[in-house]
Amino acid sequence: MPSDSLQLCVCEGDDGAASLPLPSAVARLPRDCAHATHVFWQGALGLALGPVGLPYAQATRVDFSDPALLYRLRTSGKRQGLGKAVGLDKTKGPVRVLDATAGLGRDALVLAHLGCEVELLERSPWVHALLDDGFRRARNAKEDSVRNAVSRMRLVHGDARERLRALAGSTAAPDVIYLDPMFPPRRKSAAVKKHIGLLQGVLGFDDDIAELLTLALAAARRRVVVKRPPDRAEIAGPLPSFTLSGKAAHFSVYVNSSFSSTR
Repeated sequence: MPSDSLQLCVCEGDDGAASLPLPSAVARLPRDCAHATHVFWQGALGLALGPVGLPYAQATRVDFSDPALLYRLRTSGKRQGLGKAVGLDKTKGPVRVLDATAGLGRDALVLAHLGCEVELLERSPWVHALLDDGFRRARNAKEDSVRNAVSRMRLVHGDARERLRALAGSTAAPDVIYLDPMFPPRRKSAAVKKHIGLLQGVLGFDDDIAELLTLALAAARRRVVVKRPPDRAEIAGPLPSFTLSGKAAHFSVYVNSSFSSTR
């Protein structure tokens, strides 16, 4: 949940960006940043959020054309890592994925690039605003891969628990539910990536991980995938069907039914 100390404000945009409208939730924020911890502004590169002390040096925005993310698109496959975790190596048909903890949408973009139909669910109005702005720019991206992937993505603002309860037993239930929760850090580290540090400051940590897993297992048609750091234990509850281990992340996969069974 968001930190109680979080205080947001908004300032004037960069030259050339002032004419771009702010998302309604952001536009209602105070313009006085004297007591704020984080500040929004509309820059030439898109809507940005950063800590008040170093907003430009530590600016975070959703950029689906980021070179590092484009590299992921070029090198990701259906039989490795994230693609294999959601079962793309088991089926040739389209897979419907609910990313119930969307964050900055990076994994969702990779899944959409691999052919999935992805619904991104984000409960924070502030992160949702960054995502919405990223979507707006990505629809006109110069890269075909980005435009094509975004066309298979749908952004929704809402609470994952409510959405998962509504989907249980429904014909609208997705094939796969993907959870990338914000785990509390085990130790302080200077190596935390900039965007992860910002998300931790804005979102806080997910203290309902076990509940989310239970609800996801009741709603997913095929499987639930939980992404977790290599140094984190499994979530309390049922053991995963199998785990895919990597240097940066592990994927715990809970299989409800196989993709070979009747869809």
